[in-house]
Amino acid sequence: MKNISILFVFVSSFSFSQNDYITELLAHRTSVDLEFRDTMQSILPDSMALKFRHLNYFEPNENYKVTCKVKVSRGEEFDMLTSRGEKKKYRRYGYLKFKLNGQRFKLPIYQSIRLMKMDKYKDYIFIPFTDLTSGSQSYGGGRYVETTIPKGKTFILDFNYAFNPYCHYTTGYNCSIPPSENFLNIEIKAGEKKYTSGH
Repeated sequence: MKNISILFVFVSSFSFSQNDYITELLAHRTSVDLEFRDTMQSILPDSMALKFRHLNYFEPNENYKVTCKVKVSRGEEFDMLTSRGEKKKYRRYGYLKFKLNGQRFKLPIYQSIRLMKMDKYKDYIFIPFTDLTSGSQSYGGGRYVETTIPKGKTFILDFNYAFNPYCHYTTGYNCSIPPSENFLNIEIKAGEKKYTSGH
C-alpha cells in the first residue's frame, strides 16, 4: 500500500506555486524509486531490486490535477475481481465529479471492507481506474490512486500520483481490477507508465 498521506492535496491545504508543485512531485517519485531499490523494503525480489534504476513516468502535468465534487453515495458490499481471478470485498463510498480536457466524468470511489475494520486504514479510499492509455502507454490492468475520506464537498484529485498495482512488477500479489464503471474515456497521460526492465 502506498503512503496515502502524500498522494492527495485537499482544497483546504496549502497552495503551491508551479515550481513548488513540481519539486514536491519529483521528490515523491524519488522516494518511491528509493523504496523499490532498497532490498529491505522493496516489493521486488533482491535480484531485481539490485538492478532497479527508476520507474517509468509521464511528464508532470498540472492539467491532470483536477478539482472534484464529492458525491457521497454508499453502496452495498460487493466483490471486486482480482488479477488471480479471486474476489475482494469493497463498498462504493461515492463518486467524484470533475471536468478534464472539456469532458465531464463521474468516477466511483471505494472502501475496502477488510481495511474498514482496521483503525489505521478505516478512512482509506481506493480509486482504481482505466483509461485510453491502458494497455499501450500505461499498465493494461489499470492504475490506482489512494487517499482518505474527503473532509469536504470538494478536493483535488491529482493523477500525477497515479501508480501501478504491485502485480505489474512482480509475482505474488493479488491486485484488484478496476470495475468497468471506472473506465475514463480519455487519455490520462499522468502518473506511472508501463514499467520495463530497461528502467
